[in-house]
Amino acid sequence: MLRIPTLCALLTLTPLASALELKPLALYQSGYPEGTEIVSVQVSSMRVIVSNSAQGQVDILQLDPAKGLNRIARHSLVAEGMGEITSAIFHPSDDLFAVCIRNSDGLKNGRVEFRAAADGKLLNTVEIGIWPDSLAFSPKGDFVVVANEGEGYVRDGEGFRSDEGSISLIDLRAGVAAAKHSLITLPDLAGVEGATQAEHKRLVERMIDGEELKIPFGTSPEHIEPEYVTFSPDGTRAYVSLQENNAIAVVDVLQGKLDKVFGLGTVRHAADILDDGQYAPTAELFALREPDALAVSADGRYLISADEGDTDPKIAKTKAGLPSGGGRTVSVFDAVSGQLLGDTGSQLDDMAAQAGVYPDARSPNKGSEPEGVVSFDAFGKRLAVATLERADALALIDLDQPAQLKVVQVVGAGEGAGSGKLAPEGLAHVEHNGRHFLVTGLEKSGNVALFELLK
Repeated sequence: MLRIPTLCALLTLTPLASALELKPLALYQSGYPEGTEIVSVQVSSMRVIVSNSAQGQVDILQLDPAKGLNRIARHSLVAEGMGEITSAIFHPSDDLFAVCIRNSDGLKNGRVEFRAAADGKLLNTVEIGIWPDSLAFSPKGDFVVVANEGEGYVRDGEGFRSDEGSISLIDLRAGVAAAKHSLITLPDLAGVEGATQAEHKRLVERMIDGEELKIPFGTSPEHIEPEYVTFSPDGTRAYVSLQENNAIAVVDVLQGKLDKVFGLGTVRHAADILDDGQYAPTAELFALREPDALAVSADGRYLISADEGDTDPKIAKTKAGLPSGGGRTVSVFDAVSGQLLGDTGSQLDDMAAQAGVYPDARSPNKGSEPEGVVSFDAFGKRLAVATLERADALALIDLDQPAQLKVVQVVGAGEGAGSGKLAPEGLAHVEHNGRHFLVTGLEKSGNVALFELLK
């Protein structure tokens, strides 16, 4: 059984008192044992789209503060062997949604399908880059940006070959039927300060011919793997996480080109790195951030990253003096310059332990593992909420002082939190009549959880 510190020790871990808290409201059960990964909410209709890649389906839910989450439609989109849904998102205002689908051949282009929300009717298909992993509508719905991860590998003689990661920009200003696609290529990241470099000696785990292998990871475009997309509030910039590369690509949307790439550097903070049945943050973690999801603050000033980590070797096998993978943090950067302003240090794992959900078995490998993140203003505060995939929990974070971030609360995402059987991943925030709701897909349970932020 996992042991946590004594009451006196816990008191030293608790941030300054706050009246804000996340409260569980409802649970939607898909009927499937797993797969409910990505969620998106349309503010105007309070509808939620949920992807289920294993079934090739999306569910449309109605979010009713009084009744919870109720399914109003289920659309089967992808037949077995015809690809995989990797992300789904509602248009900000129109009665349609978009899904990105990767090809069953990992070295061939994927596609974005635009479909009517009411009946799932296909409105248009746009061919994009290879292995798309995430997409986002601009705030007005006039552009879509897709992160094409290019993650697939094949054998090439005695080595392995992957195709280039890229970013797709789809212009919808003339309507969905007249969608125009352009592919944004990415440069070699050698020499980009703060990004993963060859001397870091990182590896990536990839399935090749049914076998999980570890592949040396470099800086060339074939080793660049865009992961997640978010927009600035004014829609002029899109931020794309290059997770394994420990960097962010910034797209000038109106110009249709890459603006810049900036590296994210490393973290140093106390951490538990031993799987020994207790939470004891007595070691120093030195690691690349390697974020998955990103968010932008409501005023557009700050870029927030969920520093999950996605490369090997694990801490025990990382050579002395080299960083491991995964910051176990939420970090805040200046959205224009890319300058680091602050991060949560050890607080996510500290508070997960205090809540009784810290996954000690993951101590040697990325801890609670922050995955999704959203940012919004509520009750006079600038806030973020992050999903902690391995802790089966959500973290509420006060961003008012970016240089001194405070994790206000960690709360389990449902019954069995801390067991590793929920795995909250996708996360969405919606404000309705002055109330703030958070929706998260629990990938390993097949459910979707609804929370409310209360004061």
